[in-house]
Amino acid sequence: MSSTIDQYRDAKSQYLKLRAEAKKDLLRRFQELANELLLIQRELLEDFDHKVAMPAKGKKPKKPSPAPEPTSVKAASAPAKPPASAPKAVPAPRNSAAKDAPLFAVKDDLSAEEANILKHIEKNRRKLAEAQAAGKATKPIEDRIYELEDELRLVQSR
Repeated sequence: MSSTIDQYRDAKSQYLKLRAEAKKDLLRRFQELANELLLIQRELLEDFDHKVAMPAKGKKPKKPSPAPEPTSVKAASAPAKPPASAPKAVPAPRNSAAKDAPLFAVKDDLSAEEANILKHIEKNRRKLAEAQAAGKATKPIEDRIYELEDELRLVQSR
């Protein structure tokens, strides 16, 4: 009987080792993908001036639900209406507010002041890129970016 217990203990220790190794591998892979995602996001912004917001949560796959069967002929012929409690579709705004949104949609962690400073930093970085491409003086823009970054650090240290 002790051989069975020994086999069980060996299997359990091997399982725990494999589990720890798998966790490390998955975390390393996640970091690699996250870094690649940020690089692609930065390239899209710098090269094509296209902002892509990071999703706050991943999408869960939808479970297929069986189609409800009509209980009567009258119910089958009546047009389906959404319940009153269902959220109504709101059209997306067509102004430039979505274009000026920060790269990461992390609104819970940022105060309004921090978000505003980050918005100005991104705006000045675009100006800097345009000035560099046009061959104009970049020192004033770089100085403004440094000032904004310092201001952000001060706000975050409060």
